[in-house]
Amino acid sequence: MIMGQSLFQIFASSFVMVILLACSIAALALIIERFWYFGRNRFSAHKDLAELRRLLATGGYGQALEWSRTRKSPLGRMFAVALDNINLSADELSDLTYSLVLEERVRYERLLGGLGTLANAATLLGLLGTVTGLIGAFSNIAATGSGGPAVVSKGIAEALLTTAFGLLIGIPVLFFYNYFAKKAGDLAMALESASDRLIVLLQRFKAQGGEVPASPEAPRPAPRPQPVPAEDTTWKF
Repeated sequence: MIMGQSLFQIFASSFVMVILLACSIAALALIIERFWYFGRNRFSAHKDLAELRRLLATGGYGQALEWSRTRKSPLGRMFAVALDNINLSADELSDLTYSLVLEERVRYERLLGGLGTLANAATLLGLLGTVTGLIGAFSNIAATGSGGPAVVSKGIAEALLTTAFGLLIGIPVLFFYNYFAKKAGDLAMALESASDRLIVLLQRFKAQGGEVPASPEAPRPAPRPQPVPAEDTTWKF
């Protein structure tokens, strides 16, 4: 009970509170989804690179590729793609892995825009509830012709309640937004750093005579027959 009313009565009496309730449910769903995604795609660049180096040294290319394909993480996917394209030059591998880092960063930052929007919207909706509550209070004064506490207290209480509820939603959601944004940036930087070390590791593996699959030769296009120019009958030499 708040102000002598149940929560159902409070939400039913204000459309702003209903919108805030919907925002809180949506924000909670986004936060849970992001926690699940980051937990599922966590990795340790130092440990995984050390394991890949050990497998290349002991088991060779095939075992390293098989292990990389079993890793259900962004770093494992990068290992698998780089090993599949090990015959490329260092510059080409660098461009390839950098594009993978950008793709993973997009996945990390997915839904964060919605989370930030909900954080700002909840605060502004609380302010909107304040304004509508004060409008209701002054409307009661105008209708009754008096300004006693009994007349304005209900409107002011509703105004303060929506403000408090909006801040109660907006502040935690803003903290989670900043946390996920920082984590996405850190993981993208870790992937980029790991990609540089991965390229050095693969180039050294090839330079030391490691067995890699032969690079398929690109088929040469068949020569096209040259068109025979038409005889020019205008000029004679």
